[in-house]
Amino acid sequence: MLANTIKKSLLAVATALSILPGLAQVAQAQSKPDLFGAIAYSPSTRVTTGATGLSRQEAERSAIYNCQQQSQAKDCSVPLWFKNSWGALAVGSNGAYGTGWGYDTNHPGQGRSIAARYAIQTCHNFGGVNCRVIFTREARYQVIDNGPVLIPANQ
Repeated sequence: MLANTIKKSLLAVATALSILPGLAQVAQAQSKPDLFGAIAYSPSTRVTTGATGLSRQEAERSAIYNCQQQSQAKDCSVPLWFKNSWGALAVGSNGAYGTGWGYDTNHPGQGRSIAARYAIQTCHNFGGVNCRVIFTREARYQVIDNGPVLIPANQ
């Protein structure tokens, strides 16, 4: 009887230990770090760049650096930062611009169009004429075959 109880206990412990790695993977997948994105813009050259990072500061620094490298201008600024979502910049023919960010938990790809709509609306709110989206960027994890990877949007 005692031997039977010990066997059952050992079997229960072995079963519990065998599922721990799987539980750890699930917990790790659910506790992904936040991803931040930033869009930098130079109004004088109309150069737009974006970057992503594990912090807002990292994303903003990278976006500004990229903008300054590409534009050779000193007026690069970050009009938008965003977290775990899409960001967009719309510019009007008169130089006014606006930004927007968005996400949709049920349809993650829809975040891009949400961000674009907000960017156009904001551009119009700031007096923009013929506003159009000139840049979008994504900052969110996507799980693909080789693990979690940051997939940037078309630029």
